[in-house]
Amino acid sequence: MQATWSIRKAGVEDLEELIRLRLELLHSARGVERFENEETLVEATRRYLARALPAGRFHAWVAVAGERLVASSGVMPFERPPLPGNMAGLEMHILNMYTEPGWRGRGIARALFSELMRFAREQGAGRVWLHATDEGRPLYESVGFKPNPTALEWTPLPE
Repeated sequence: MQATWSIRKAGVEDLEELIRLRLELLHSARGVERFENEETLVEATRRYLARALPAGRFHAWVAVAGERLVASSGVMPFERPPLPGNMAGLEMHILNMYTEPGWRGRGIARALFSELMRFAREQGAGRVWLHATDEGRPLYESVGFKPNPTALEWTPLPE
């Protein structure tokens, strides 16, 4: 396996590989080989990324080894009314951090995460947040992220 890799910002031309890496992340995180409605999920993700990437509602960075994408990351900026500690009201939600198993342990996730944080600082984000897997938690904690036990989440029930 090639040992060198580089990081770059992803674009719409990377859409299919971003979908592939996102599916690998979801399969891994949820412990499944395939989702019941996977084709629908892939098509919905394709539509979302095709709109959100060029509009700046979703930004992605990837790690490239040769011609292959081996890792991905993403960030979604959004605004809310200013709060103490975030007068700008701009927040960044980090998601889709994933490195293929054979490429882990080489600093790729840390390099991708550094790009996301650089982008967040350049944009003036007052808050950056994410949901961490057990595997990813040490990276985020090593740069100062802390758990927030005050959030609640609602998921609509099937009809």
